[in-house]
Amino acid sequence: MVLDAGDGHVVAKVPIGDGCDGVAFDDGLKYIFASCGEGKLSIVEEVSANQFNSKDDVATQRGARTITIDKEKHQVFMPTASFGSAVAGERPQMIGGTFRVLVVSR
Repeated sequence: MVLDAGDGHVVAKVPIGDGCDGVAFDDGLKYIFASCGEGKLSIVEEVSANQFNSKDDVATQRGARTITIDKEKHQVFMPTASFGSAVAGERPQMIGGTFRVLVVSR
């Protein structure tokens, strides 16, 4: 959901991937980036203050759900790693030595 920061009302509802942990806005491109743990970066375009459209879904990697952005270079950064098998009721453990930062750029 896109909310009005002033009063909290819902401006738009746009579908994104599952397991979203982070969202970043590039005000130069007018894009909202939602990093989703399922392995997808959902991109939403701000057409106007009251209109938002789903632009694209970029395949990333399962677990890449934290996000930051360089607004000058229009680059999105998402840290992740490879994961082992999950034990029932627990999150899968990261595999040592597999940490990496994914970069998505225009």
